[in-house]
Amino acid sequence: MEFQIEKMTIKNLPEIMEIMENARQSVKEAEWFVADEEAYVRQVLERNGFLVGAREEKSRELVGFFMVFYPEAQDNLGQYAGLTGEELGKVVYMDSAAVKERYRGNGLQGRMLQKAEALLREAQTEKGQDVQYYMCTVHPNNHSSLYTMKKNGYEIVAREKLYGGLDRYILCKKNFL
Repeated sequence: MEFQIEKMTIKNLPEIMEIMENARQSVKEAEWFVADEEAYVRQVLERNGFLVGAREEKSRELVGFFMVFYPEAQDNLGQYAGLTGEELGKVVYMDSAAVKERYRGNGLQGRMLQKAEALLREAQTEKGQDVQYYMCTVHPNNHSSLYTMKKNGYEIVAREKLYGGLDRYILCKKNFL
């Protein structure tokens, strides 16, 4: 199978939510994946970030997504990496990723992550956005996602209870443009 990785728009919202629900229902352990509400995904698409998606080339089915979110300086994961003040405004969250169950194992999370990072670097160059830290959270037992993030240069900076008490590693990657 071949896949095309592309930036999503608001018109892709129903497909994204379908993948979100598929991931919620099929994840190996329920606490590994926290499904987002449609209103949050809409907000990211319209104002606070972007999503990239993976489409199966022949059928054009959307089979996965990767969400990028620009957080506020307060309540920012950067605090777990020792960032303070102005540095917190230079953080972006590699927020959520999901792949339909039958397409897992094709390296799509890593490919979508790399596309999202490329788009962030492009925006930094073209629009002068000053994003220096890519951050994310991963459940400690979600070895596949943890492997993907570490393979792409993310390092564990903390382990905390987040999202209502769920165990998470907090990972950070310094953006070297």
